[in-house]
Amino acid sequence: MMARAAAGLEFLRQHAGNDSEWLRRATIAYDSNGDRSSLESGVHAIGEILRLWAAQVEAGVSHLPAELGEGVRALASTEIMGQVRLLNEERDVHAAAPIVLSGAALETALRGAVEELELPIVGTPGIAAYSRALRTAAILSKQDVKDLEQMAGVRNAAAHGDFESITRERAGLMEQQVNMFLARLRDLLDSPAGVRTAE
Repeated sequence: MMARAAAGLEFLRQHAGNDSEWLRRATIAYDSNGDRSSLESGVHAIGEILRLWAAQVEAGVSHLPAELGEGVRALASTEIMGQVRLLNEERDVHAAAPIVLSGAALETALRGAVEELELPIVGTPGIAAYSRALRTAAILSKQDVKDLEQMAGVRNAAAHGDFESITRERAGLMEQQVNMFLARLRDLLDSPAGVRTAE
């Protein structure tokens, strides 16, 4: 009975989220031994909460944390980077615009990955904090973090008006770098934990 309860609570922790009301209620139900004050009734209460949670997910009322993170990453890879492509093709748009937007796509994707994995953030949310969290979790390599720092530096230069260093060629290169990194991030997150190549 205790093993079943532990499995049910762990399932909710991983799939509903650490701070979800579903997990909180299931923990209370188990700790109070359910309505009939027995270990068995506590386990049955967890089972009922699991069934209700699954029904909410199927109905689209509740969402899996991983789904939200994946959706954010997909938005960065398709919608935002699609806008970057259009800006890079427009000759009357300053090169800073697609660079800043590429940086926004990068930050959005990193945030989605951190949320998907429910990783803790240290410091102000942003590319640096997200990359540190992913590095600590052994998702990103040292080289990945260096690449992110370099791209963040270009984005910051464009955002703060350092237009002398911003060229059309630099904007095109930034687009390519971000697209390659987003593809790599997707591959890293889709790989089984034991196959990840971060060093």
